[in-house]
Amino acid sequence: MQYAPVIGRVLFSAAFIMFGVNHIMDPGAMTGMVPAFLPAKTAVVILTGIISMAGGISVLIGYKAKLGALVLFFFVLSTAVLVWGGQFLDGDPIGTPMFFKDLSMAGAALLIHHFGAGPMSLDAKSESSDE
Repeated sequence: MQYAPVIGRVLFSAAFIMFGVNHIMDPGAMTGMVPAFLPAKTAVVILTGIISMAGGISVLIGYKAKLGALVLFFFVLSTAVLVWGGQFLDGDPIGTPMFFKDLSMAGAALLIHHFGAGPMSLDAKSESSDE
């Protein structure tokens, strides 16, 4: 299982990178999901796309992966509460699984933040060259 950390990073980060690209390529498709109290919905969508891609790429390549995972943790936890929380509380058949999906991704991000990217990463390579 020596490849488990890198496979896990690829699987985990793929969604964030893909969704980030989608946010930037078609922000209009996502503006309806931005909470009503936030202004400049298109700018929020583009910013969250950049955050999602940056965190996803950081985890994917294992460079500053703990920081990238922490950013993703706060991002996806905020998304769970602000975007899907109301729908979850209403028992919505779409919002409920999305809420729990985001909670599980927040948990995975927190694990990556705690344990790091693993041995096959740029972080591990820089740690070994520091010794």
